[in-house]
Amino acid sequence: MKKLISRLTAMALCLCLLCGCTKSTVINPEPPADLPMPSADGLVWDQLWQDWTLAYEDQSMYPFILSVNANIDSDEGVARFFLLTATEISEEEAADFAMEAIKGFANLINMQNMDYAAPSDTSFGGYLSQYDIYVMVGQDEYKSDESSWILEDTIPAGEYREFQNSRAE
Repeated sequence: MKKLISRLTAMALCLCLLCGCTKSTVINPEPPADLPMPSADGLVWDQLWQDWTLAYEDQSMYPFILSVNANIDSDEGVARFFLLTATEISEEEAADFAMEAIKGFANLINMQNMDYAAPSDTSFGGYLSQYDIYVMVGQDEYKSDESSWILEDTIPAGEYREFQNSRAE
């Protein structure tokens, strides 16, 4: 009988302790304070930039690349991509990498917000279709000398084609 009373007392004590909690995170969970919140367009830009650079600065996949950078200027309606190489590559390799990196960027946008169409064989994706797409590929050591850039091109908003050197003669 003594065991039964001590068990009931222990259970009652546990029940009292559990009932004393006034804030339930099970019923009303709060997101962690450091969780990034999406912007007005439904994108977590810091995460997007981090994922994009991690994927396209990968030396094992792209041994020639040094850095990938971009900015979206909604006032001017331009998405600018600056792809700097550590070594010289051909114009064809530059165009292929630019296409892959920019479509990869658009794919990351689609993964975060499926309201924006994914890139395809005929589109840069729903988000980038709103912007002119400017791309520059060049060796990092010659980035200030425009005449040495491997590739520079702008594709108007909503259009789709392969990248080509707009300065080609």
